This record gives sequence, C-alpha cells and structure tokens, in this order.
Amino acid sequence: MDFSKEAGNKVWAAFKDMKVYLEKSYRVLTDVDTDNYYTDSKGKKMYDGVSTLLNANIGHCNKELIEAVNEQFFRLDNTTLFTTTNDAALRCSEKLCKLTGDHYYSCFFTNSGSEACDTAVKIVKKYSYMKGMKECGIVSLKGAYHGSNLTAMKLGQGQYENEQYFNDCSGYYQIDVPSYESDDEEIGKCLAQYEELIRTKEIGAVFMELIQLSNGVNILPESFVKGMYDISKKNGVLVVVDEVATGFGRTGKMFASEHYGIRGDLMMFAKGVTSGYFPMGGVLAVKEVYEAFAGGSEKLLENGFTTGGHPVGCAAALKNIEILERENMSENSAEMGEYLLGRLKDELGGSFLVDEIRGKGLMLSILFNDYQIIGMPEFGIADILTNFAAGSGLLLYPDGPDTMIVAPVLNISRNECDNIADILRDCIGKLEKCVKRRDK
Repeated sequence: MDFSKEAGNKVWAAFKDMKVYLEKSYRVLTDVDTDNYYTDSKGKKMYDGVSTLLNANIGHCNKELIEAVNEQFFRLDNTTLFTTTNDAALRCSEKLCKLTGDHYYSCFFTNSGSEACDTAVKIVKKYSYMKGMKECGIVSLKGAYHGSNLTAMKLGQGQYENEQYFNDCSGYYQIDVPSYESDDEEIGKCLAQYEELIRTKEIGAVFMELIQLSNGVNILPESFVKGMYDISKKNGVLVVVDEVATGFGRTGKMFASEHYGIRGDLMMFAKGVTSGYFPMGGVLAVKEVYEAFAGGSEKLLENGFTTGGHPVGCAAALKNIEILERENMSENSAEMGEYLLGRLKDELGGSFLVDEIRGKGLMLSILFNDYQIIGMPEFGIADILTNFAAGSGLLLYPDGPDTMIVAPVLNISRNECDNIADILRDCIGKLEKCVKRRDK
C-alpha cells in the first residue's frame, strides 16, 4: 500500500494544516499490541502515552472486550432506535445510570462527544421553551472544550474562529474561570460574573467541564464548582456536566464530578465509555427532565442518530465498564497518576522550558514557557517535543503549541510511568539546546 505523503492527502486529519502536517509530522499507524505499543508503517514502535485521545482507558487489544463485541455482532449486529429499542441498549442505559447511584434516569445515545453536546443543547433549549422561557441563554466556562461541531463551537467561543464559519454565537455566554490555586477573591469575581448574567439574561443552562482538558488540564477549585452549582439550583438553571474526557476512571474516580460531590441535571459522556473499541457517546438525564418530553407530540425531542444506541456499541460499553470496575482501574488511575505526576515534576520541573506540570489521575499536562525552536518560529515547544518523543518511542498529544497532554491507559504500571518520565527528560534535555526566547 502507498503510505507516501501524497497518499496522506486522501485522509483529511483532525485540526491540522495538512501541508504542514504532511511535511513535518505525518505518520501512519498500522498495528498495536496488548502492551499498548503502536507500530507505524516504517516499523517504529511507540508507547501510547495519550490513550489514543483519552479514550482507550482499558488499553488496546483487550481480548475479553473484543470477544464480547464479536458475540454481539453474531447475535444482533445492527438496529436503530428510530424503529425499536434493543436489549443491549436497555442494559447499557441501566448500567450507566447505576454508575451514578441512579441519580440519572434515562440515556439518550449518540455516537460521539460532539453529538452529545449538540443533543444536550437541544434538550436544554426545548426544556426551557416548555417551561415558558422567552429566551434560553447558555453559559459556558472559558477554557472548556465541548466538541467540534457548530453547536460545540458556540460553547467554546474563543477557542474557535466562529466568524470564519458564519457561526452566530448570540445567546451563548462565557465566564472567567479560576485556577486550582486561585484565592477566594478571584473565585468570588468569577461567581459574580455568573450571577450578573443570571440577573440580566434569561439563562437556561450552564455547561461545566470540571477538569478542563484543553485548558492545560485546569482543575477547577471545589468552592467555585459548588458555588456555580448552588447559584444554578437557586435560580432554576440546568447544570450540564461534561464528562466526555474525564469520565470512566480517567481522573481517579469513575466521573470527575465525584471529586466535587455534585451531579448535574444532564451529563455528557463518550470516549472512555467503550475505551474506543466502538464509537459511542450520550447524554444522561434526570427523571424530571426526561419526563418533561413525554405526553404529546408537541413535547417530543426532535433528535436522533441512525446508529445511536447501536447494540454492538452498547455491548462494548457494558464489557468495558465491567473490566474497569473489576480491575479497579479508577483506583489505579489515582495511584499511578499521582506517581507519574511526581516523576514528571522530579525529572522535568527543573528545566527552564517547563512552566508547570499538573493534572488529576491519569489526565496530566506539561505547560511550557514561551520559547521557540531556533529556525522554526512557527512551532511551539510541544509541537517539536511530540516528534522527539515519537522518535524515542512515545506517542503523546500537543494540545496547543505550549501544552503537552500525558494520559496513558488506566492499567499502566510504575515501570511504564518511569519510561514515560525518562523519555520526556531526555527529549526536553535535547530541546534545551536549540531554543530561544520568543520576541515580544
């Protein structure tokens, strides 16, 4: 097969300037093994240090999950929720609700996190309409990422060039967020912004990603989250918790909301629900919201996806969750995440390139200072470090020019954590010799 850069044009990659990508970092993966090492078309092996994209939570080539998927294919290979419900979807929804102590009552299945976002916004808007609201403003938090479709872009606002897509963000509002180390005064200012929006606008919901992956894994302070929750409840504003990246053990709990002791009215999920073995996402809803859409054609939610609630996807999710629970992967994520964070701080924290290393569970980030590679001003430290690490056998994800995400599989061992830290130490040592401060 042709793996040339010219052939690479046939697959339009995500969030890529294809010309730069093909010239500088084009790589074709062909295999992966049970030890979570990818092999590329040139035979290079690389440890998956980012769980594909924070979704391969139980790791690759899990025989038990593959057998469950294969069995489902032979029993009921395909159906749609447009015409019927299937037994796997019923069992999956029941299990997902039980994971939250039955706080949530029903599940609307999608195929991805972006679809879950769009679905959640539609639920919020029609629910608000049926409650008699004249407007339905939606609040999100600066720095949060909720997907890449047009609806998610409205929520992300500053993360996107919405005007380039003629994407009108009227009715969508953002507030500042504090960092984990913010003092009470800064937290109070952020909460005051929210209260002012509620006072001056008709707000239907607030969307919250509690540990913000694409904001350098910013861990929101507990007092801020609880303050947002209490203000929302007091004012009848729906709380939508985004657990797409943080769910299913990634942060050391089954869901990040458990760190804060809250549950939303809606919860978005995807990624780790099947560990990437089958595309799936969804929105969990409390009973009050779910029942508002029953009792007449004028109340129905005009939403659906041909393969939403796919029986094979639901079988994958059920087996994946069984493995996560049985093998205590949330607990291992907490323990190994703390260990890896410590190792990264020990090995990299003294580098003048590194600004901060932080995270929760196995959702970590390395934030770099404002340096550029000599002769390559268009690239940030994280971009070049990604290529250096891949050449040394470690596949990571640069979430921006100055932010590197480290998020290995949840059953990682200490030895594998040590290997990640050692590779990054050596690669950053090489980078230190070929950088300069960016011109201001």
